[in-house]
Amino acid sequence: MTAPGTPLPATFVQRGLWPSTRHARPAEVTHVRALRLTGDTDTARLTEAVRRVTAALPALTAELSGDEEPRLALRPDAPEVTPVDLRGAPPAGRDAVCVALLRADRDHPRAGRHRARFHLVRLHDDETVLALTAHTLLLDTPSLYAVLGAVCQAYAGRFRPEHYRDATTLPDAPHASLSGRARASRRRWWHRRLAALPGPAPAGPPRDRVTETHRLRIPAARWKALTALGGPLGGNGSLAVMALAAWCLRAPDHQGPARFTTVVDLRDHLGLGPAVGPFTDRLVFGADLGEAPRPSFRDVTLRAQSGFLDAVVHYLPYGDVVELGRELGRVTAPRTAAHWDVALNFCRNPPTSAATRGERTLAERGLSIELFREADLLGAAGTGPAHRWDGTVLALSLGELGDDTVLVLDADRDHPHHGTADRLLHRMDEALLAAVADPDAPLPPLPAPAHTTRSHR
Repeated sequence: MTAPGTPLPATFVQRGLWPSTRHARPAEVTHVRALRLTGDTDTARLTEAVRRVTAALPALTAELSGDEEPRLALRPDAPEVTPVDLRGAPPAGRDAVCVALLRADRDHPRAGRHRARFHLVRLHDDETVLALTAHTLLLDTPSLYAVLGAVCQAYAGRFRPEHYRDATTLPDAPHASLSGRARASRRRWWHRRLAALPGPAPAGPPRDRVTETHRLRIPAARWKALTALGGPLGGNGSLAVMALAAWCLRAPDHQGPARFTTVVDLRDHLGLGPAVGPFTDRLVFGADLGEAPRPSFRDVTLRAQSGFLDAVVHYLPYGDVVELGRELGRVTAPRTAAHWDVALNFCRNPPTSAATRGERTLAERGLSIELFREADLLGAAGTGPAHRWDGTVLALSLGELGDDTVLVLDADRDHPHHGTADRLLHRMDEALLAAVADPDAPLPPLPAPAHTTRSHR
């Protein structure tokens, strides 16, 4: 086990994503997830459970800093555990106050570089929220859920450290099993696709970048029907939303594929198992929907998933893709994402409460556990410096809220896509309803092109 205070080498994921995150606002690179514990909760015991898990997973004490290159070090003390008591607030508004507190902590300037932080928020005598905040280059989203589940296991006396793998114990070997010939083949594949892109559009003068957050709530029955439609990669809600986004953002002239970035979970790709740390990388892929003016949702799904799968099969770390794009003159700093300016921020399906908590039941202790306001903790609307912006204009995320799923859209107020952000969600809702009603019928027509079109497609 790595000793506290020891400098750690940054992983290939951290090095590759550092240029696009080092100047970002905390709300864009720091995330928070939480569980609601209902029943007689012993907060002292819960705090001790946090310390047990932290002792077993040194990645939780890692601290991020750096200028041109990321630097990591393990802290000798345990992460912060901040207690908050909201029992004096009006009962009807306690959830909203808790969400505001957690989002404020996530958005605080100190959050961008510091290590993971836990929060214990008492809502009622029999209701406590356990939350975890971390920079995405320290703990990715799957790690947040895994750690929260591990704390619940420790609280119940069932935590088994050997069931988890820690980032500080794993080698930085993204392609350890690949031969030099296979690596060269992947680089040639990306070279061909990047070389086909037009040159970067003029950046324009720096301005304050203002974003808006919009939400679309999808009822549980409709979401279940959408995920049941499947596709070449099986029934997966995130991939279904990816197909809907590809259709609703289709270029009016149908020329060339829509290009996106999404997250790829390297736990599966590299066979890492239940690892805790930064193991999700950005993946660039194209969704070529063909020339048909109104394809069916099944056809759109097939084409979008095929483009995604093609990029997964030829996976290169995002930092390598960007560097290759720079060598070819297609990508320029800092707006490295200008050609793939829609980000899909999800891995697989959003986790259900039962799967996330890591415990089938704690009923014998009179305690139940569920996700706390996941969708409300998403969304990073605000203002940031344009000259440090990586070029992403739309970011879609999925979150759970009760039994329903929520699609959360962060959009530049002056984004170049046709239509406004709320109208885009309306179009996605219409397409979703049509897909569920008949996945083989033509999708609803897209609106006529707006006066403002995208210059790089």
